[in-house]
Amino acid sequence: MKLVHLARRFFASLVARPLSREEDAWVRALLLPGEFELWARQARYDRRHTLGVARRVERALGPESEPIWLAAALLHDVGKLQAHLGIPGRVAATLTMAVIGYERVVSWAGVPGVRGRFGCYAAHGEIGAELVRASGGRDQVAVWAATHHRIKAKDPGTGFGLPQAVVFALRDSDRD
Repeated sequence: MKLVHLARRFFASLVARPLSREEDAWVRALLLPGEFELWARQARYDRRHTLGVARRVERALGPESEPIWLAAALLHDVGKLQAHLGIPGRVAATLTMAVIGYERVVSWAGVPGVRGRFGCYAAHGEIGAELVRASGGRDQVAVWAATHHRIKAKDPGTGFGLPQAVVFALRDSDRD
């Protein structure tokens, strides 16, 4: 099943259309100025993906969909910026993690060359949290960026200090 998901994401990346003015305005209204600058640096396919996640979170939470939780959805993958990998590089990094293990690839973050870039890609959650904080972003947004791949259980508790309903909505809307 994960392979099917990855194949869908790959092909969606290749054909990601630019955001409309309305979509861009919606994102700007949700993010602080530094957060928006960070979000806007992402590749088109990442901006399109995170916009879809935020819209699904908004539907899932309904009246409880506060802007901060939508901002968390928009910035959850922003750490991928530091990897400087295009689509083929991301495919290679993902396959490398599948073959030799996530922990080993994460340990490469900070080393020079392709291995270091793969390590940054694997560690994008923690890196994203640092970027969000450095941009003047909100702590809850940074917390979600750091932890979004670690919350897999059916009962994540309080989700690192975030409300449980929000954690479920964010996790389930990402579909990663």
